[in-house]
Amino acid sequence: MNKWLLPLILGLAFLLRIIALDSYPVGFTPDEASFGYDAYSLLKTGKDQWGNSFPLVLKSFGDYKAPVYAYLTMPSVSIFGLTKFAVRLPNALLGVAAVYVLYLLVSKLLNAGYKLKLGSLNTETLMLNSKTVALVSSLILAVSPWHIMMSRGAFEANLITFFVPLGIYLFLKERYYLSATILGLSMFTYHSAKFIAPLIFVALIIVFRKKVVKPIFVFCFFLGLTVFTFSQGAGARVKDVNIFSGSVEQGSELKNIAVNGGEPYFLSKMFHNKFTVSFDRFINNYVSYFSPQFLLTKGPAETTYGMMPGTGVLNFVEFLGLLVGLFYLFLSNVLKTRYKLLILFWLLVSAVPASLATGPGYAANRAVAMVPVIQIISAIGICYLMKNRKVVGFVLIGLGFLSFLLFAEKYLFLSPQLSANGMLSGNLEIAKYLETKNDFEKIVVSKTLSEPHIYIAFAMKTNPKDYQEATKYWNFEDLNLKWVDQMPEYRLGKYVFKKVNASDSESPNTFIVGRPDEFKEASKFTENIYVKEIK
Repeated sequence: MNKWLLPLILGLAFLLRIIALDSYPVGFTPDEASFGYDAYSLLKTGKDQWGNSFPLVLKSFGDYKAPVYAYLTMPSVSIFGLTKFAVRLPNALLGVAAVYVLYLLVSKLLNAGYKLKLGSLNTETLMLNSKTVALVSSLILAVSPWHIMMSRGAFEANLITFFVPLGIYLFLKERYYLSATILGLSMFTYHSAKFIAPLIFVALIIVFRKKVVKPIFVFCFFLGLTVFTFSQGAGARVKDVNIFSGSVEQGSELKNIAVNGGEPYFLSKMFHNKFTVSFDRFINNYVSYFSPQFLLTKGPAETTYGMMPGTGVLNFVEFLGLLVGLFYLFLSNVLKTRYKLLILFWLLVSAVPASLATGPGYAANRAVAMVPVIQIISAIGICYLMKNRKVVGFVLIGLGFLSFLLFAEKYLFLSPQLSANGMLSGNLEIAKYLETKNDFEKIVVSKTLSEPHIYIAFAMKTNPKDYQEATKYWNFEDLNLKWVDQMPEYRLGKYVFKKVNASDSESPNTFIVGRPDEFKEASKFTENIYVKEIK
């Protein structure tokens, strides 16, 4: 039976990530559509939507995305066409692959990392079966709410959960060139990996004291390319959302309040400045990602990336296993110190990129690098609780099954309404509806629909050469704007993207698309697309 456990776990992971992939999560974000259309454009022309040949960074809407996801999407778009399913499929498959990689990594970690003390009477009772822990860790990841939700959309952040563990596993297997290559490629998957991958690679070399000169050069090659992409715009998004943004203004405001309260100026300047404000932001953010509120009760703060606010990213058994695993792992002599250091460093560094970013907080996508290492520690804790305690094992299995049912109920029946707004449900449907309006000479689409041009291009399967020609006139950067849809007006063929106004309804042979509050009361509606949302 044991030999069938891993295939069964992988089969379960596959089903949980592939069934109704085009329906859950509800909606389709502009980022998803952009990755899909870039893949489509690269297939057809060898250039992205802006006409750049096989780029190292995707300009997209002005946020300059990492390119790996678009390249991974090319095969599925080639096979299934430009559809939601095709665009989401690579992430779902790599989500399953991440479950298998975690099994391999945990097997290697525990097989190589056990520390045996001669003459110790209790060593054997403390030891855990490496295969059992590996199976449990892969099962936990397979049914993890955090990983399931992140694996079901075209969410490039989730690629980290595959690339980073694979890079670590290959290093431990002494496949140093492959490890350097995988960790190097991970820096082109998502912005967080640009920070995490170099630290993990350096930590592996230091902790395991490996003189791997040539593989270091391989990794440095990818690191150099990553630095180069910052000159190509890759740093724009990081600059926009980092915790230092606005810190000068906030520091000045706090300083003035302190001075008005009677504090000497030199003291107020010492305690209230851009550095103290940024440090305070970082600490508050960092602690929040290890809080029970994020992990167990409240979960993510926003519905983008298919997440569900009000639901923890871990279930109760995962969280319990994490607490016990941390206690057992670091207060016992079961693992060699270097393996403990690796696990601890991985856990601590994974939350740093999310903590350096501004926003509503609890950003599950930015902190997703925590997922694999949390599962490792959680599996160790669960296996320790279950070791020689059959009753505890049955209780944990029951609680785990109940937790999964509760998550499944919320995801299937509540999330479509909870996350409809954040996932921009209805936007792609609007674009598809416009296919029936080709007899109009001009179609005005409101910019309030959030990057409406990419939905049009995706739904209409616009010829990439025509799209690339249109982007030549989308000179938003020359206007000192950060995003395409900040332009007053821009066009894609007969489609005009702008703010809808009263005069548009007077234009002959023109069809107008916008939100109800943008139209006059006397306007004639031909179609309404309703989106339910629970607030």
